[in-house]
Amino acid sequence: MKISRVLKNSIACELGIKSGSQVLAFDGHEMVDLFDYDFYNGEEEFVLTIKEGSEVVDYEIEKDFDEDLGLEFEDTFKIRQCKNKCIFCFVDQLPKDGRVRETLKIKDDDYRHSVIYSNFITMTNMTDEDFDRIARLNLSPLYISVHTTDDEVRQMMMGRKYDDSINERLEFLAEEGIEVHAQIVYCPFVNEDLEDSIEDLAETCASLAIVPVGLTKNSNPNLKPVTREIAENVIKLVEKKQKHFLELYGTRFVWAADEFYLIAEKNIPPHKNYEDYPQTGNGVGLLSKFDKAFFDELKNFEKNSKDIEIGNISVATGMGTLEFIKEKAKILTDKFGGTINVFGVENEFFGRSVTVTGLVVGSDIINQLREKDIGERLLISSVMLKDGGDSGKDDLFLDNMTFEQFQKELKTSVIVVDNSAKDFVRKILKKN
Repeated sequence: MKISRVLKNSIACELGIKSGSQVLAFDGHEMVDLFDYDFYNGEEEFVLTIKEGSEVVDYEIEKDFDEDLGLEFEDTFKIRQCKNKCIFCFVDQLPKDGRVRETLKIKDDDYRHSVIYSNFITMTNMTDEDFDRIARLNLSPLYISVHTTDDEVRQMMMGRKYDDSINERLEFLAEEGIEVHAQIVYCPFVNEDLEDSIEDLAETCASLAIVPVGLTKNSNPNLKPVTREIAENVIKLVEKKQKHFLELYGTRFVWAADEFYLIAEKNIPPHKNYEDYPQTGNGVGLLSKFDKAFFDELKNFEKNSKDIEIGNISVATGMGTLEFIKEKAKILTDKFGGTINVFGVENEFFGRSVTVTGLVVGSDIINQLREKDIGERLLISSVMLKDGGDSGKDDLFLDNMTFEQFQKELKTSVIVVDNSAKDFVRKILKKN
């Protein structure tokens, strides 16, 4: 990688290393990306190989572990995209009219992004050298899409053949001390070896999420949705295994996504059942976490309830969490007065079977709320927008509608709520 800058008074500066030179290797291992630099920058002794013009120079580095070499780089790595043809791939289910946000079309299957962003990867595009590098650089934790530990079924679900056994790969990572969080996208009548897979993964992984298959109006016609009865059976199995693992390992290990409980119309388990919330990125325990934080934050406002005016406001949410948000809105209006209209937005863009708030698009909100009494302001969740921030400015909905266009169309003040109960309560009880 090419050096863009050498920091003043740094080790590299004292060695006479110049910007424009290239770092070739550390201890004889090729420098692939910044992970190599970050790892060896924390080591005390290693050999740094630099190419300066046509000359290759080895520098024997000795330093304290917290001393910085002082190098910055101009190169970034190219994202490894997924080569699978999964039968349930959400990207392949996107609308064909081109309205969807471009970033949603990227099939990211890069193990480095798994470490950085907790993205789930399949590992099917990885080589033996990649696994050795993960072990050597201790790239952990990793988030792995497993779906089943039966290799024949897994290959069918992923639409491609591969030589590696998923169990053997996970065993290697476990032996090397790499923490793995796994997920199974459960497709009714397809990966029905659910209990066997849970047992297998408990041997090598730190946690496991069971997630219902998401089906849009462009989904594989051979896939079946998760019905109430199916959701109840999955919950029953997961809770049985949780009890077993809690006694055996001191952790529940496996969790069903909140969506299973919503489909089954069952109460979400209490806060304590989710331990340290290892799978919130999969929608596991988010409602329980929100619930606890909601009541914790509410206490901060109860002493000054006379000074709070909610007024007449509205909240837009996905159909899956409609009743949950309505319940929270009623608690607030019962305590502080005012009106909170909670609107569940049917997902016409992706299909009505899609009920999660994060996939609600701007055009659907406008079309369904345009004639409604929204009141003084409308609250929407930041998960509907590109960057998940709470400003809204310059953000895009998944249908490529800008926040500015959205607010102009609705002709009302729109407040973006950070994806947390704390901000939800504050934005409703304080007009900020």
